[in-house]
Amino acid sequence: MPPAENPMINLIRQCSRLRVVLPILFALVGLGLWASVSFGTENLANLPEQVSRTIRYEIRLPRALCAAIVGIDLAVAGVLLQAVMRNPLAAPNIIGVTAGAGLAATIVLVLIPEFTASLPDDHFLRTNADAILPAGAFIGAMAAGLTVYALSYRPGSGASPIRMVLAGIAITAMLGAITTYLLIAYPDRNQAAIQWLSGSLNGRGWDQVHFVKWYSIAALLAVIPMIPSLDALRLGDDAARGLGVRVEFVRFSALALACLLAASAVSVAGNITFIGLIIPHMLRFIVGSRHLVLIPAAALGGAVLLLYADLGARTVQKPQELPVGMITALLGGPYFIFLIMTTRSIR
Repeated sequence: MPPAENPMINLIRQCSRLRVVLPILFALVGLGLWASVSFGTENLANLPEQVSRTIRYEIRLPRALCAAIVGIDLAVAGVLLQAVMRNPLAAPNIIGVTAGAGLAATIVLVLIPEFTASLPDDHFLRTNADAILPAGAFIGAMAAGLTVYALSYRPGSGASPIRMVLAGIAITAMLGAITTYLLIAYPDRNQAAIQWLSGSLNGRGWDQVHFVKWYSIAALLAVIPMIPSLDALRLGDDAARGLGVRVEFVRFSALALACLLAASAVSVAGNITFIGLIIPHMLRFIVGSRHLVLIPAAALGGAVLLLYADLGARTVQKPQELPVGMITALLGGPYFIFLIMTTRSIR
């Protein structure tokens, strides 16, 4: 039997790969930002300079930044959830975050217009309608994720990964059923909700960038001191406790940060799937599973995927625009099937 590989040598090898991968990913992000600003449904060469400048820097640039931030958030959330649950198929939609945001957004888009129709034009709910949607979706996503944790928690044993997955499936199904009911019950007002549920960055501007960036920065900074504990969780709860890790505290903290990242992402972009699943897998295969190298690589990989997916959504069928959630699903679905067919650890 061959001797076990020295963990330090393995880490050095993974860091060496990261030095090669990171410049490539940074270059792809830069190229994606440039392409997103330069290309779209409108041909800027036929427009006056002032109009084209406004389109580039007031419409396309904030949208591209939103895509990059959302991609980062979803990819890192996927890394955290896969570490916490020790499940290669864990993703934000597994723990009900996406379903919670979807229900909250549907309520805002379908029910609130009915309740506010009789209010004065200067009422808070009518003058701040644009701000209510991301805030409501964010609250719904966080509430769903924390509910899953509460349902899976048992005094003395904490929240086991298996119970979290089962609770997430149940919460997702129930919230999805309520969302479907609202869409059927209010067919005259469900178009905006359907577009949001499909995942879209259309119309996202600087307000959405400013809304999402602070949550993203805070969550990503909070992940850094947790990296050694996340590596220990890969060994199992008993082994992690033997290394001095407060397993339940780390699990709850990582889950809360994953919910925060995913909630901030879906609150501005809607239901965008598969990024939190396929990006961690792809980058884990390239740079290894140590979170010190996996998290930054996955963050950039998520930004790359969503930038180019959004660019494709805007340019494939000009002048019509496709939902970016449809593009990521078309990309992620085949990879998901490939993952199931080739990963031996999935029984």
